[in-house]
Amino acid sequence: MKISILISVLYIFSSQLLLAQKRELVLKGTEEQRNIGFWPSKLELTTELTGVKVDQSHQISIKEIRAVDNLDNPLEMIAGYPYPTDYFTKQNEVVIGIKPPARNAVSISVQGVIEYFTVSEALKSELNFSNLQQHYHENLLKGISGCKLVLIDLQGLGTLQANDETGYLKKIKEIHKKAGVGNDVEDAKVYLDKVISDYSYWGGDASKRLHFYKDDPNDAVVEVEIFKDGKKLTNGASAYGDSYSIPIDESLTPEMRMHIIVKTNDAIQEIPFQFVDVTLP
Repeated sequence: MKISILISVLYIFSSQLLLAQKRELVLKGTEEQRNIGFWPSKLELTTELTGVKVDQSHQISIKEIRAVDNLDNPLEMIAGYPYPTDYFTKQNEVVIGIKPPARNAVSISVQGVIEYFTVSEALKSELNFSNLQQHYHENLLKGISGCKLVLIDLQGLGTLQANDETGYLKKIKEIHKKAGVGNDVEDAKVYLDKVISDYSYWGGDASKRLHFYKDDPNDAVVEVEIFKDGKKLTNGASAYGDSYSIPIDESLTPEMRMHIIVKTNDAIQEIPFQFVDVTLP
């Protein structure tokens, strides 16, 4: 009986400790590199997000960041890898890149916001589709505000365009009405005519490339991947205008599965951070 009570007390105590853990971005160290010539100078702040899990299903990115030196001069941020300002990382260690202040500065202050992104089907930030040919010309992001991602049947439309102009025009109207491709039917026709023409011009194998009409003004789509029997068949993507294109290793078959990661309001939590009077190295 005493052992059971002790276990219960320890369980409650440990649970309270976990609940009390603070989600916090902590500063681990600073490093400065001043270069002359081609390589830019930079000041790097190595930080770590504590109090939350960071892994494949819980990712982080820098949403906002501002920095000033002790003379109140604003400092310019460095974007891109390894500074996760435009992508999500699965590591809890975050490196912040800043262009160094003037040499008479002795410290800097930094504040910003980390986005904590939970990848989950329940939160609609993870979407999975099979039998992809059955999902042609529908908005795969239906229900996610302001987003459209429509898988286009390039081969089918190209054949229809070449052999049945009336049927092709009817299909365009259907695609516009059902999936919202283009601002109107004429706009949809101009778009589809161009993408079909482009693929015909370059002579590529349309069966080994997935083409999407993408309307994503807030960059909500994080990643689109194709799998077959647990093997990933995609390696990169290209985007231009309203088009998003993914090459795959083999022709599309019903066995392939599409995995989409997309930012939704429910899946994003914001964690503010601030480092005051960080002494320069």
